[in-house]
Amino acid sequence: MTSLKYLGEERLWQGGEAWRGQDVVIFPVIGHAGEYEAEGKTFAPKSHGVARYSEFALVDTSTDTLTLELASNAVTKKTYPYDFLLTVSYALKKNAVKITYTVRSKSGVIPFYVGGHPGLSAPDGEAVVEFENEENPTLYPLDGEPVKLEKFKRFVANKQFFAECKTFQLGGLSGGNIHAKTSDGYVYTFKSDCPLFAFWSNEACGDYICIEPWWGINDSPAYPKKLEKKPFINFADENGKSFSYTLTIEKAK
Repeated sequence: MTSLKYLGEERLWQGGEAWRGQDVVIFPVIGHAGEYEAEGKTFAPKSHGVARYSEFALVDTSTDTLTLELASNAVTKKTYPYDFLLTVSYALKKNAVKITYTVRSKSGVIPFYVGGHPGLSAPDGEAVVEFENEENPTLYPLDGEPVKLEKFKRFVANKQFFAECKTFQLGGLSGGNIHAKTSDGYVYTFKSDCPLFAFWSNEACGDYICIEPWWGINDSPAYPKKLEKKPFINFADENGKSFSYTLTIEKAK
């Protein structure tokens, strides 16, 4: 997505020195991944994989839904050797948008990560994040061992927070709603059964916060080199596999 408006007001970060993106389709690796092995060869992927650098084709559209498709090609195979079809659909319903990623293999079974990276407008880059359910998640630091958190209900995501934790990766959530409340009265609500949510913003500047539903995890030197052996890895065959999340936008009256 490059724009997401609520009653005419832009709610998606429009880019700048802090971060030039608005939203990123993450596939087939997450983060600044190191070299990995697949099909007997070693590959050095770009940040978040191949989808963010590719041009998708529009394959279907209606009044409130559109579907885009990316097919493997000579460029994608330089860093991801598999034949695939990746479709992304955006469906609007009232003040919500449902994003669905579908991955299909053209031949055999393929391993991959997939996920979203929407950057939402937030004054001073701050939001109070509240969980519908009291959570007991696992925190996956970018460096270091996983940490179990107990009775976790809310945290304040701001520049100081991200200066300390860089990217805040939480796994093992219950699947309940996640609310992000900003000082200008907006509430962003995420709903997904994804195994991990990540929270990120530029620690120095930028009036935005990224809340990212991931079917995967940021790569780490501690993880196996083989792509199919990495934690949270997904697999798809010719029948395909779908993953989705819903983002609802509301403003306090």
